[in-house]
Amino acid sequence: MALLLLATRDLHTSWAVAAVLVCDLLPAIALGFWFGGLADRYPKRRLIVVASLMQAFAFGGLALAHTPAPILLLALLAGVGNAMQLPALRLALPALAGEDTQVAAAIYDTCRWVGVTVGPAVAAALFVVSGVALPLALNGLSFLLAAGVIATIAIDPPAHIDSKADRTGVGAPPGLKAVFASPLVVALFACSSGTLFAGSLLNVSEPFLATHALHGSGSDYALLVAAYGIGMVVAAVLVARGGAVPANMLIQRYIGALVLTAVGMFGSALVGSIPLAALTFAATGVANALLLVSQAQLIMLTVPSAVQGRLFGAKDAFNSAAVLLGLAGAGALVAAVGVRLTLATGAAICGVCALAAAATLLGREPQTAPDSDVAAHARTGFVDVIRSFP
Repeated sequence: MALLLLATRDLHTSWAVAAVLVCDLLPAIALGFWFGGLADRYPKRRLIVVASLMQAFAFGGLALAHTPAPILLLALLAGVGNAMQLPALRLALPALAGEDTQVAAAIYDTCRWVGVTVGPAVAAALFVVSGVALPLALNGLSFLLAAGVIATIAIDPPAHIDSKADRTGVGAPPGLKAVFASPLVVALFACSSGTLFAGSLLNVSEPFLATHALHGSGSDYALLVAAYGIGMVVAAVLVARGGAVPANMLIQRYIGALVLTAVGMFGSALVGSIPLAALTFAATGVANALLLVSQAQLIMLTVPSAVQGRLFGAKDAFNSAAVLLGLAGAGALVAAVGVRLTLATGAAICGVCALAAAATLLGREPQTAPDSDVAAHARTGFVDVIRSFP
């Protein structure tokens, strides 16, 4: 949020905002698979710390930047750090949580979405006091503190465990070609990209729906953003409290979330008032959280640990490309057919994804991957993680 305002304030054009968004997404598109491979092969703690330091430097520098070249270069550096960090963080969860990996995945996403929901509100208050520099500097400081904390946590397997070896009993670690032969993985990738494209249509349509179609104000737009975020947090908390579930139930929840996403977006296309729009946005937030958490849990449960990093990296690349295409097309679509038809288009995309996922996955019993070395030897739980601090 602060970065976009910085681009608007100092670079003065919509193209500058677009360039900043490209800098944020391009590293994941171009390097996501490679960063996932690093997470498969090298210590995850080191990767997370390096990525956090890169983002700390980038946002600290952005607090002082005022001209196009440093703003765009530092935004690109922040995007590189984010692309490096995400697959390593996902792979760190089994090492920390062991048998509680599903719950850890839900808690991880809950924390992310609390930050996404609360962060803009805090930033808005700081803008009044200091402009964009202080929020950017504090963001950099948060990454610096995170790097310091992560450096003290034992994430990677003990030295006597060969983390590169696969203990599945089939010899060499399976490649991504074998993994992508799974209908589950193909469906997750395709539906994830489709729903993120639709989500980009929703993001662009949101302010126009609140301020034009529903004749509201900026505060009404903020209410819709908050409703969506609250829905995501509530759903993730409920998933975490529900504990681990088998793969077939995760698939059912995933398909249900796709259906609810389509219903929520279609409802947003039809509503005639801000309160009703807040309800449909909250429902869409619930659906999105269920979708993303179930997707991550399915990958962790069914994909061999030896290639999970590359799979998460590849998924980040596909997802970032879908978001970029959605953002690029959303403005033209809103201008051509209006905000309500744009939202209905997003709902239709999610509906098609739900039908495709149901046809592909229902009735199949996915194979659960055997415990990875990390999960087998690190039955630590969260209390032991806390005790690992010096």
